[in-house]
Amino acid sequence: MKTRLAVAVALFAHAAGMASAQAPSSFADGCQPDAKAPRVQLTGTVADVGGGAILGAAVSLQCGSFRADARTVGGGAFEISAPAGKYFIQVDAPGFESWGEELTLTAPGPQQREFKLAVGSYSSIVTVTESGGFVAASSTTSTKTDAPLIEIPQTVSVITLDQMNARNVQTVNEAIQYTGSVGVDTYGSESRFDWINIRGFDQSTYGLFRDNSRWQSGQVSGQIDPYLIQEIDVVKGPSSVLYGQNTPGGLVNLVTKRPPSTPHHEVVLNYGTENRLQGQLDLGGPLGDSGHLKYRLTALYRDSDTQVDYVPDNRWLIAPALTWSPTASTTLTVLADYQSDETGWGQFLPSQGTFVHNPNGKIDRSFFTGEPNYDYFDRDQWSVGTLFEHRVNSTWTVRNTMRYSSIEFDGKTAFGGGLAADLRTLSRFGYRNTLDLQIFTMDTNASARAVTGSVEHSFLFGIDYSTSTSKQVQGFSFAPSIDVFAPVYGAAIPDLFYYYDQKQPTSLLGFYAQDHMKIGKRWVATLSGRQDWTKLTTEDNLAGTEVKQDPSAFSGRAGVTYLSDVGLAPYVSYSTSFLPTGGSDFSGKPFDPTKGAQIEGGLKFQPKGSNSFLTASWFQITQTNVLTPDPVNPFSSVQQGEIRSRGWELEAVGQAAQGLSYHLSYSKLDQEVTKTTDPTALGRRPALAPDQLFGASGDYTVTSGPLTGFGFGLGIRYVGTRAGDSTNSIEVPSYTLGDLFVRYLWRDMEFLVSATNVTDKTYVGVCTSASYCNYGSARKVIGTVRYTWK
Repeated sequence: MKTRLAVAVALFAHAAGMASAQAPSSFADGCQPDAKAPRVQLTGTVADVGGGAILGAAVSLQCGSFRADARTVGGGAFEISAPAGKYFIQVDAPGFESWGEELTLTAPGPQQREFKLAVGSYSSIVTVTESGGFVAASSTTSTKTDAPLIEIPQTVSVITLDQMNARNVQTVNEAIQYTGSVGVDTYGSESRFDWINIRGFDQSTYGLFRDNSRWQSGQVSGQIDPYLIQEIDVVKGPSSVLYGQNTPGGLVNLVTKRPPSTPHHEVVLNYGTENRLQGQLDLGGPLGDSGHLKYRLTALYRDSDTQVDYVPDNRWLIAPALTWSPTASTTLTVLADYQSDETGWGQFLPSQGTFVHNPNGKIDRSFFTGEPNYDYFDRDQWSVGTLFEHRVNSTWTVRNTMRYSSIEFDGKTAFGGGLAADLRTLSRFGYRNTLDLQIFTMDTNASARAVTGSVEHSFLFGIDYSTSTSKQVQGFSFAPSIDVFAPVYGAAIPDLFYYYDQKQPTSLLGFYAQDHMKIGKRWVATLSGRQDWTKLTTEDNLAGTEVKQDPSAFSGRAGVTYLSDVGLAPYVSYSTSFLPTGGSDFSGKPFDPTKGAQIEGGLKFQPKGSNSFLTASWFQITQTNVLTPDPVNPFSSVQQGEIRSRGWELEAVGQAAQGLSYHLSYSKLDQEVTKTTDPTALGRRPALAPDQLFGASGDYTVTSGPLTGFGFGLGIRYVGTRAGDSTNSIEVPSYTLGDLFVRYLWRDMEFLVSATNVTDKTYVGVCTSASYCNYGSARKVIGTVRYTWK
């Protein structure tokens, strides 16, 4: 009979798609080290077959319910401690084959081991495996290679599947809300989209990527369910050098679940607040006995209300995937998904009665500004794509990603427009917005490893091509007002006046090159450059006009990192970004691209003898060519704006003790409008970005004794003040929220209860003016049962 913890470990190992070397059954059944035995210090190194040190490799000792983990640091060194006894030791590193063997630790005295790993048969974006635990050693997003995080001269945060499962996340926003310098719920409680702000800049459109390629265009249009995702990578700062057009805050890359190498089957049932009923299915594993084919089928169905009256949150999706590996050097994965959503709009509420005193009382969080028989928001989105990789030889690897996506939505609402003098009668406006976005992306690159003297090069050369066409129509009307304290619904909304009807075809072609150089044993230099050409046409169907633009831009990144023996890695870097700006000024001159530049310095720390990763960084970003009001022609814009965003952040993720994992972050942001034609905004904070963010979460699972399998997690989130408008006449108050998670692992089942905003604190998440505010999310309690089998 397996111990409960061993079953739990197996459950999460299968859910995470852990591959290659695995502990033999004798180490899963009945193996238990003697806790009273003398502890033995195991030290050693991990290197490739040529003797080059491998940083960030995961080393684990396993015996039944006991597990101890460490990461390699400078020189590929590791250090791990355990009671004397027999273990299974496993070594994993990105881009290399796993190694596992039985190992006996004998006392007294320390022991040493050296491991040499063969280059993996496949890796990177195609076959990226899910990281176990809270700590990830690498991210293909930041360099499009398998470079360890500690070598990358830029801040990168990785949210693993185990983190998402431990917190029972229901949206991408919930998954990343503990990440440093990342603001979520930018527009308060919102079921349509994931609004994301990084280092003071909105990344909800051009900053959202999927499997290393663009997923949205210039309009927020779709939403990906986190059940489709196995990992989320957040790269902070300008990233155009590998990904093309983007705002300078960074990017969020959602890594889709791949077919696993070992059988994985699970069924999940959720029931919770707001009559939330959700079922999930995830099946995958090898097909046949040849090992050449693997599959995955993921599905979800949800029927739910929200905290706002008359606003549903219904969804169903299905996502099949197939991986074909005809040889050990070639892999092709096909990913597809279809998703249908039925929900509603965020609520525009006045500041008086939300966080500003109103003599009539406080507006209820459930208040609905619209009309039940008028408001709706329906969306259908689908995509199909391929991930291909071929290792030509031990030096060269060729990769290609392609995807075609379609996102269409249609919605109507009656939204609020401010209170009358009685401070209870809300003005309303009818509004309709439809969007049809079709986007094709293709990225092809070749990477190579070579040695010249004392320098080990990792070269990358690539071509990035994408086309998209967006069609958007918007209409507006004046609607009857409503009493916010005693609403009566049923009013007719007048016919809409359609003031916006545009089609925008866009194409982007970029060539990029990168050299990631290890110079001796201590220094790592990264040099990247990219040239982009864009064709952008704005067709105004109402005015009968057409504006064509063909901006080009060069972007780059240069950085250096020093690797010490104790795991400390100071670094400094400079990077740039660009983003084409549609439209033209009053004279008809097309706008130039908006540009960004960042200087960043910091310190990364991967301490010996532990499975943890810490980052401290300071940054300054300058964004230029920002649109500002034309001082002569009030209905036009000019590019005379500049925004400076500077700050610092700390982030730590790891395992403090057996069964105890943590994620900590703090960030401080000082953002300022440094140039503008609007004197009331000069020197002010841009709206929406919080000045401080703090997050701390911990998760503990009992690994021995009668409570084996019981676990709980705690989290606290602090969001600082936000400017509520461009003149900073309104300041949205800060708030602190707590989260709680309790679980029990029994045999092949997990029972989990999660509660976010556990005290049910009422707070305002955002204001963009005195008339446009929105509450944040109320308490959400979800009970989950997960059944997993082989």
